Amino acid sequence: MFAKIRQLLKESVIYGLGTIAARMVNFLLLPYYSHLMTPSEYGIYALFMLLVTFLQPMYIHGMDIAYLRYSTDADPSAQRRHLGSMLLHTLLVGGPITLALLFFAPVISDMYVSKSGQLGADITRLAGFILLIDTLGVHIYNWLRIRNRAAAFSTIRALNVAVNIGLNVLFVGGFGWGVMGAFWAFLGASLGVLIALLIMARKEIVLGWSWPMIKEWLEFGLPNLPSQLFMIAVEFSDRRWIEHYLGLEDAGIYSAGYRVAMLMGMIAQAFRYAWQPFFMRTANDSDAKPLFARVLTYYLLFTGWVWIGCAFFLTTLLKIPIPGLGEDGGMGHLIDSAYWAGFQIIPIVMLAHVFNGIYANLMVGVYIEKKTKIIPLAIGVAAIVNVVGNGLLIPIYGYMASAWLTVVSYVIMTSILFLYIRRKYQVPYEWQRVIRIAVSVGAFYGLAQPFDGIGGMWLRIGIMLFLPVLWWYYILIDEEREVIVRKMGW
Repeated sequence: MFAKIRQLLKESVIYGLGTIAARMVNFLLLPYYSHLMTPSEYGIYALFMLLVTFLQPMYIHGMDIAYLRYSTDADPSAQRRHLGSMLLHTLLVGGPITLALLFFAPVISDMYVSKSGQLGADITRLAGFILLIDTLGVHIYNWLRIRNRAAAFSTIRALNVAVNIGLNVLFVGGFGWGVMGAFWAFLGASLGVLIALLIMARKEIVLGWSWPMIKEWLEFGLPNLPSQLFMIAVEFSDRRWIEHYLGLEDAGIYSAGYRVAMLMGMIAQAFRYAWQPFFMRTANDSDAKPLFARVLTYYLLFTGWVWIGCAFFLTTLLKIPIPGLGEDGGMGHLIDSAYWAGFQIIPIVMLAHVFNGIYANLMVGVYIEKKTKIIPLAIGVAAIVNVVGNGLLIPIYGYMASAWLTVVSYVIMTSILFLYIRRKYQVPYEWQRVIRIAVSVGAFYGLAQPFDGIGGMWLRIGIMLFLPVLWWYYILIDEEREVIVRKMGW
């Protein structure tokens, strides 16, 4: 069992590097944007990034999942035909959508963000090209996953980060293009990455078209489209409601805090990338179900410690004065103080993404038993609660309601999935240990809240050091302690 878990950890780290690299672009650029854009300008940027996120499933429409499903076990010649078919299909479907965005950009942008004017129309046109290019890249990334080329996957992701940051420095900072410069940088990075991917896969692409194959893949993939749209509603509808009720400035402040909290989202996403192929490979092993249960326990041990550490220290670190970041090269902060009000949502949104990883773990029974019809139901209920809840509660409680509704949405998704699948695929989850982890994290977090200043900081450091010791005796079992002692050479 431990050898399999080590393999999962290794793959999570490799895919995690690529996932973190891709998402780190927005995280690394947030401090840069915070000093060059007002909260209102950043609000425009965040909302149009949301538009890109919302439209991408229209371009992909579940074909990425179908490609992984039908091409993973195919022979090499079929895999080459499959990749070529995916790229051609993307051009045939995505091309007309991009043309529609080009021609109707003013109408779409004004409907989406009122009074966005020419800036919104220009960003919408760029979004059309970004989406088409990125969707072509998605299928080549999946080809790398099919070929188990995790290192290449992460390397290209890292290239995307480097190019994107470099172009942002040039366009936003150097040329002073503001929000528009950020989207030009996005487009340039996407194009550069696609060229690199095409060069890497050039001998593996056989262009062709087979309607019976595409039809079969659409029948498999299209049912996933509602789930993807519902998930986007869970993740991003809050920004649109906040802009509607509270204005662009609050939307920008909230988006900045949400962006920082995506540190936990990166961990959950890295786990997802490694988890699905892992459980499909091990599903028929004799120890599969106890293994899946143990993975959830270890996931919560790791994310619980990361969550409480970020809740204790992340906001403080972001507020530390740093020479050279202020006006005229004076003292400044990593993220401009205009955005600090949004930091209060960070631990809440990070908690939501802990549940995101739990939800991913529970997917094992759904896929193995082929009960995927529950997925759109679970996410759909969560989306309705999120969208309606934001509409009703933001006018009363502000954007804190949005943060807590994100947690509620993921809890709903996780609960529905668990209650449905436990009757069909029973995994012996280690509930006693799971509860102990949750109680210890919650208790120590609550213990530290009344204390501020230097004393409070030392208390938090002490808790972070004490938790692993407590878990060593209170959570781990003899077998696990023996493995750790042996591996560490103690």
